[in-house]
Amino acid sequence: MTIFRMRKLIIDSIISLDGYYTDPNNSIDWFDFDEKEQEWSKEINRRVDTMIYGRRTYEEFSAFWPTPQPEKIGFDPLLIRQLRELPKIVFSRSLSSAPWKPSTIVRENPDEAISKMKKESGKDIVVVGSGSVVTSLVRAGLVDEYRIRVRPIILGAGKPLFSDSNVRHPLRLVSSQQFDNGVIGLHYEPMLNKV
Repeated sequence: MTIFRMRKLIIDSIISLDGYYTDPNNSIDWFDFDEKEQEWSKEINRRVDTMIYGRRTYEEFSAFWPTPQPEKIGFDPLLIRQLRELPKIVFSRSLSSAPWKPSTIVRENPDEAISKMKKESGKDIVVVGSGSVVTSLVRAGLVDEYRIRVRPIILGAGKPLFSDSNVRHPLRLVSSQQFDNGVIGLHYEPMLNKV
């Protein structure tokens, strides 16, 4: 008898100490990655076979990762390969093409599409950045793991990663890790009861 395991949906995001995933100008120039932090990302990417993006995050990533820049900056070759080769789904109603392959544009509601995807066979699914998609998926109760890295900076303004003001979402800490660059990695899972 085969036991079916539903795919997990993982949020992998970076935020400032005050909860923003990008500054008011959509800049992430305040990110810097050390070797152990890249291991964090590689470990998540080993578990997944699908990456989820919103339009803006997809456009930012597709302007950087397929270029020679990641190698010049010194990113780990395995991380670069993972980000380039893993299948990508971008949720957008306005994007006309998705040149960073392999990519697919999905125009339907993220909640409905990902709810179906979780029931399909395959490895886990990861959402990278993409605050509007994250908000929708948190609200729908579809997130199984929150893998959040908190950078030691206060931006004062920007785009919050989580913005569901109607419902509280209690979480259980699974583990935490401190990186040499001052970043704290937090791994949470949802508790069953929403408040």
